[in-house]
Amino acid sequence: MTYKLIALDMDDTLLTTQKSISDKNKQMIKQALARGIKVVLCSGRTHNAVIDYTNQLGITGKDQYMITNGGAIIENMDQEILFENSLSNAFYRRFVSFVKEHHLHYNVVDNQAKTYTSPEEWFDKYTITQAFENDGGLYIREPDQLPNDFEIVKAIINGNEAELDNISPLVHETFDDEYFVVRTGVGFLEIFPKDVNKGNAVKHLASILNISLDEIMAMGDRDNDIPMLKVAGKGVAMANAQPGVKAVADHVTTDNNHDGVGNAIEKFAL
Repeated sequence: MTYKLIALDMDDTLLTTQKSISDKNKQMIKQALARGIKVVLCSGRTHNAVIDYTNQLGITGKDQYMITNGGAIIENMDQEILFENSLSNAFYRRFVSFVKEHHLHYNVVDNQAKTYTSPEEWFDKYTITQAFENDGGLYIREPDQLPNDFEIVKAIINGNEAELDNISPLVHETFDDEYFVVRTGVGFLEIFPKDVNKGNAVKHLASILNISLDEIMAMGDRDNDIPMLKVAGKGVAMANAQPGVKAVADHVTTDNNHDGVGNAIEKFAL
């Protein structure tokens, strides 16, 4: 099979534990690009938290693309938005009421990569991390301090693994009927519009580019990558992936600290 598009999760997939791209990963991605293969970073991160990595890889121009905010936004590298799906102001207010009722830490992100949270005595380290990576500022606001038409692309509950383990069942029970709830990484339990996930975003982009799903290879490590691996012709899980990801994958490559992405591209796409 000749692959025309490679969709890559970032954290703990493309990136090492130190948040860098290995030399082999860079080399194989640049070889794929040189052959005309689209390489699309597909992340829960915002545009600002992705762009430095695409620049390192030479993914530039209006004919290259990124999928951000867990699939809520598809854009080309000239920042033209091809697709966007947001959460309403009513949801935002409901979500903030929920987290306050249960004494949780949270942040929400808008389509400009700005991070918002309510006033607190102290801010969770993962909220600070989110704002730092988004590079759009951390705004301390209550819903009533923002316009009535203010919308967000995702809502995030922050906490350590034990805290998120404890609250996850209630979050799913409360929001699953209308929204997509998923753990995207250590410290992050995220809520998206119901039909927003990486798999649907990859399908949408493939339709725009007239690429068959069989001609797509996707790689990931966590639950939010499963829809993407399932729609792709070749789903590749990292050796460090969660068991559920490995269960749906067609192949398991080496881990993110040992060139897993580069090894899979070399094996299947070059």
